[in-house]
Amino acid sequence: MRHLIVLLIALPLASFAQEQVYTEYFGAGCNTGTLLTDYLSPIGANWTVTETGFNADGANRWFVSAAENGNSPGNCGSGCGSNPTLHVGAFESLLGSDLGASYYEGLDGFCDFLPCGSTDIRAESPFIDCSAFADVSIAFNYIEGGNALDNATLWYYDGAAWSQLVDLPKTPICPDLQGEWTSYTIDLPESANNNYFVKIGFRWQNNDDGEALDPSFAVDNVIVYGEFGIDAVAPSITCPSDTIIYTEEYCYFLGDFESLTVAVDNLDPFPSVTQTPIVETVLQPGIHLISVVAADFAGNANQCAFTVTLIDDDAPLVECPPAISFEAEFGQTGAILEVPLPVATDNCASSLTYTNDFDANSPVAAFFPVGSTTVTYTVSDASLNAAQCTVEVVVTVSPVNCCLGDLNCDGAVTVADLLILISDFGCVGNGCESDLDDDSIVGVSDLQLFNQLYLTVCPQ
Repeated sequence: MRHLIVLLIALPLASFAQEQVYTEYFGAGCNTGTLLTDYLSPIGANWTVTETGFNADGANRWFVSAAENGNSPGNCGSGCGSNPTLHVGAFESLLGSDLGASYYEGLDGFCDFLPCGSTDIRAESPFIDCSAFADVSIAFNYIEGGNALDNATLWYYDGAAWSQLVDLPKTPICPDLQGEWTSYTIDLPESANNNYFVKIGFRWQNNDDGEALDPSFAVDNVIVYGEFGIDAVAPSITCPSDTIIYTEEYCYFLGDFESLTVAVDNLDPFPSVTQTPIVETVLQPGIHLISVVAADFAGNANQCAFTVTLIDDDAPLVECPPAISFEAEFGQTGAILEVPLPVATDNCASSLTYTNDFDANSPVAAFFPVGSTTVTYTVSDASLNAAQCTVEVVVTVSPVNCCLGDLNCDGAVTVADLLILISDFGCVGNGCESDLDDDSIVGVSDLQLFNQLYLTVCPQ
C-alpha cells in the first residue's frame, strides 16, 4: 500500500489576522517520478535534500509528484490525480520507483542478497524571508504512517542551526489502509520574528527491518504566515574603538561619535543613534564611558559602549605681579611683606595649586631683609602640569635721620663708621659712600671731616 503525507492549511487565512509569508503547493498535474532535487518550484527558489544519517543503496527518496495526490483534510490518500505532493517513496526498488507515499525497507536479514532500505534524509525549503513579520506560524496538510522506527519529524532553521521543531503525530488510517489527510499548524520559535534566513524541513527515517507500514510521509500546501509590519528585532550596533585624546588650548568638547557608530536594522534603513554624554559636552581629564544607543522606528533599541581617555599635558598659563619695592624705616633691617599670587588660567579649568620657594604660605607673607629677594611661584593643575614665574622684592631703608658721617645710619658717628670710611679710602666717583665732602674722592679731607664729627649723636 502507498504511504502518503500531504501538507495543507486547514483553515482559511482570513481566519487569522495575519498575512502569508511563504507558500509552496508543489505544482499541478499528474506527474510521477520527479525527484525533489529535480523539482523546479514555481516561486523560483528550489528545495534541497540533505542526508542527515545513513542511507543504504536502496534508500528511499523525496519525490514531488501526483503519485500521491494532495487531497483535502479528512480524505484518504489516493493515486495519481492533479495535485502533486512532496512525499517519501521507493526508488528503483524491487517494487518499482515513486509509488507515492509507499516506502521500501528491504527484507530483514537479506541485505547481503537484496538492496537494503535504510533511509535518513531531510527535505529543506529555500530561505523564507520573515524580516517584516512576527508571530510566525506554519500550516500544512500531511499523512504519516510507518512504525515507531519509521518516522517523520518537522525541523526549523534559524539562520544558524537546524533544530527539531516537533515529532509529527501519525495520522489516522482509512479502511482502505491509505493514510487520512490531516491539517497541522504550529508556531515557529521567536527567532523567526524579523528573520531573513528561516527554513523549514521534513526529515524521514526508516530502518531496513522489512516491517514497512505504509503510508510513509507526504505533505502539501505548505503555508508560512505571520503578523506583517511587527518589528521585534533591535538594530545591531558597533561602537568605535576605545580612544585616547590629548588636550589642546581648550580642554575637550566631546566629539560626534554617533557618526562613527555602525547601526543596521532589519526594517528601518536609518535607525537613530544617540550618544551619552551628548556631543560637545566638556570633559575633564580622565577615563570616560561613552554609551551609544541605536533605536528603530518601532522602538527596539540596542546599545554599546567605549571609553574616551582624555590626557591633559598642557601646563597652566601664569603671570606674576610686577616687582615689589618697599622702603623700611630708619634703623630697620627689613620688612614683613605680602607677595600676591600670580594670575593663572588652565585649559581644563581644574583646581590649581600654588607653591613657592620662599615660605610655606601662598600667597607669600613673610619678612624680607634689606636688599633684593626673588620669589618663584609654581602653579600646578590637577594633572600635575606645572608652570613658574618670579617676583623681585626690593627692600631699602629710608636715609632720614642718617647725619653726615653716620655711614651705617645707626644714629651715631662712631668707630663703626670709621671702619667703613677706611674701607672706602681711595674711592673715586660720585657713588662713594664715604665721600663726606662731595668731592668725588674718599681721601684725607674726608678723614679730617670725620674727625670733627666723631662721637656725634644723630640727628644733629
